[in-house]
Amino acid sequence: MMHRESVDRLPPGSSGSAEEDLRLYAEDPYRCLEALSKEHGTIFSLKLGELGNGPTEGAGNNGYWVFLTRPHQIRLMYQADGSAVSGAAANKLFFGTNEASVGYIEGSDHKRRRSQLHPVFNGSRDYTALIDEVSTRCIAEWPRGRPFSLFLELQRLTSNIIAEIVCGNMAPRDREQLCAMMPRTEGARFRREEVLEADRAIRSLIDERIGGHLGRSVVTGRQDVLAMLLELAGKGDTSLSREVVRDEVFSLLYTGFSTTANTLSWAFVRVLTHEDVHDRLTEELREVVGDGPLSRGKLDALLYLDATLKETLRLHPVTPLNGVRMLKTPMEIDGFLLPAGTILVHCAYLLQRSPDVYPDPEVFSPERFLGKRTDPYTWGAFGGGDRICIGRGLALEEMRFLLAKMLSELRMELLGGIPGAKQQGFFMAPANGAPCVVTERKHRASRPAPCRWAS
Repeated sequence: MMHRESVDRLPPGSSGSAEEDLRLYAEDPYRCLEALSKEHGTIFSLKLGELGNGPTEGAGNNGYWVFLTRPHQIRLMYQADGSAVSGAAANKLFFGTNEASVGYIEGSDHKRRRSQLHPVFNGSRDYTALIDEVSTRCIAEWPRGRPFSLFLELQRLTSNIIAEIVCGNMAPRDREQLCAMMPRTEGARFRREEVLEADRAIRSLIDERIGGHLGRSVVTGRQDVLAMLLELAGKGDTSLSREVVRDEVFSLLYTGFSTTANTLSWAFVRVLTHEDVHDRLTEELREVVGDGPLSRGKLDALLYLDATLKETLRLHPVTPLNGVRMLKTPMEIDGFLLPAGTILVHCAYLLQRSPDVYPDPEVFSPERFLGKRTDPYTWGAFGGGDRICIGRGLALEEMRFLLAKMLSELRMELLGGIPGAKQQGFFMAPANGAPCVVTERKHRASRPAPCRWAS
């Protein structure tokens, strides 16, 4: 039964104007949320409107974003059906777009698009050979014995990997151009105008190459994601217009490089500043991998490495907004009746650093996840519900492989300790770029079997 006092009552939050709320959040999202949580508890609101993006068609947002930081609150959010919440509307506000790629559609269209993309990204395809080939090439170009930004180099590396998977049948020159532009869409060092120009340039290049892409794919005998989408469109899927295919490819490229590079940066920051973790990982790699090639089977046996990545994602989720839903109808949570138009936020950062959820939450301890399954309502690195990140299988495989490869083949020294987090666009990365010095450890005598990723 709904309590009388809950009627039309939003959770407490900042007493400032909407402009002030947005400014404080944009300057330092984590510090802003920590202060509000300390003052108001486990549920609070911010007047973030459209997050500073331009108007979004038919958004219907009332300006309030309500942050949920406890498992029972997040369960209510993800278990609500499509008549009560809209993930597409919330995502459009978050990213400031009206496009119709998978993150911005709903209902049967959303289910069909996810089912089309699922086989590519769900972890059933073995990408280890592709990842090894691309990473070997990129890592060979890193400076040896002098400092460089590990974050920037990981952005370049992950850009190359996702470009091979999504549009690997483009001409090498086109892929190089895409990989050069991608980091410009997710970097605090670039002005907003530069970010928007990079966004437009990537979409334009994809659009220009769509026409001959299926023909090139037939010649190479490989099927990348762009070719798969074009084949589906050719078989009568009218939802996959040329514009939608272009936007789908852009979305997969953008999220596929940025979040992976950010998480890997945090993983190396943690591993290289925790000697006990580094030593245990090194020993596990020696026992499981030895001097042979990294294979999927060996990756699956690296249990401590897997736990290390999960602990990294616990302390360093890539965004303060790990999942968002817009209310279509009022919803009661913890005595507050949240009106339609309110955005619900799954705030993994506060959830996963709460002592109510994790003992000694500020301590980096991979042992928390060793031999244990993650609970979707206490660990939400990839969001949740029916819109959980479609690329999580690929992302985990890629991060596990790169972490194992680099720790096996390189001696790495982090400079500057554990940095604070800085927003790089939509996502959070080490504020100092994770300065690092690397030297060679050893070379593997053998490589994986030829790449079969496009079969």
